[in-house]
Amino acid sequence: MAKIVQGVAGGFSGSVGPVVGYQWRGRWCMRSHPRAVHNPRTEAQQEHRQMFKEEVQLASRMNWVLKESFNALSLAEGLTPCNFFIRENQHAFAWSDERLTVDWASLRLSMGPVAPVAFGVPELTEETLTVAFEKNPLHVRADVHDKVYLYVYCPEAEQGYLAAPVYRHTQRVSVVLPRTFAGRELHLWGLVEDRQGRWSESVYILTPDPSPRGEGEDASLTSPSSRASLTRVAREAREASTARKASAAGATGEARAPE
Repeated sequence: MAKIVQGVAGGFSGSVGPVVGYQWRGRWCMRSHPRAVHNPRTEAQQEHRQMFKEEVQLASRMNWVLKESFNALSLAEGLTPCNFFIRENQHAFAWSDERLTVDWASLRLSMGPVAPVAFGVPELTEETLTVAFEKNPLHVRADVHDKVYLYVYCPEAEQGYLAAPVYRHTQRVSVVLPRTFAGRELHLWGLVEDRQGRWSESVYILTPDPSPRGEGEDASLTSPSSRASLTRVAREAREASTARKASAAGATGEARAPE
């Protein structure tokens, strides 16, 4: 692919002789005209194409969060946020019964070095989903003004919703669910962004029970996946704490050792 810096008449779109002009991310580019290719259209090939098509559709529905969390990383590699998301989540996609299946708990919606928070058990009151969180479970350097987000996705509605962020020190984040999500399967992730625009690794929080609740009834939403996410963060915190104590004990022992 060649980029047109300054042509006789600027950029162009369409075929001109053996080349094709097009615009990508606001820049005019040019490539050779596609050659005829052998296309056997085997069953495996057709399945692969359909799987990729559905991956692109899922990424497009999640674009609201991906264009925020993967923008810088995708730009650095010359990809769109959607293509970057698909590449980084091949482990979570499978083709079964002529449809795309997704391992939601292992899906990555953000990546980066920012310290995570430990999300608690979500609470649902009518249409408001609230999640408390421990602001720095790993006890590493973190800014209290980091932004904490919730992202909710509903496969049946084919819609996702990114909640307005709160600061790390608030230790609680809420989202008002769209009416189209009522009584349906939902998936929830937590993400953290710092003031430099870097992100944490996304944390999968839960697959809520979509069964209807009585009017005014509160519900706590739990799942093995949410407990696993919280257990992982807690384990990492314990391991980090143990390592610090061992390091401190070793330093003390060295200082007291006889010469």
